[in-house]
Amino acid sequence: MKTKFINIAIIASLSVVACNNFNSDTAKKTELSMSYKNIVAQANDQHSMAKKKWNNTWQQKKMEKSYVDTYLAQAAEAKKAGNATKAIELAKQALNTANQEVNQMRTESKPAWLK
Repeated sequence: MKTKFINIAIIASLSVVACNNFNSDTAKKTELSMSYKNIVAQANDQHSMAKKKWNNTWQQKKMEKSYVDTYLAQAAEAKKAGNATKAIELAKQALNTANQEVNQMRTESKPAWLK
């Protein structure tokens, strides 16, 4: 009787571990399957809205391009080189930056030194 419960416990724990590994693998696959073109399109839309509506692009004076454009250019180079994961990572970074540009203007927050 005791060995039967131990066997059931071992099988149950192995099932839980297997399910967790399966979920993490499928999450990685769905993350990679997120269309690179879709992420780039969203980043471009957000960035163009920030540029057109509020004239707010994050860029240092010495930079030729804004951060979003720089990340998208690096993502295109990585995709051309065949590194899809790096390309998606850079495209997501561009999307995050573009979203933050828009969020900054929507909140209408002022810098701390202007209080």
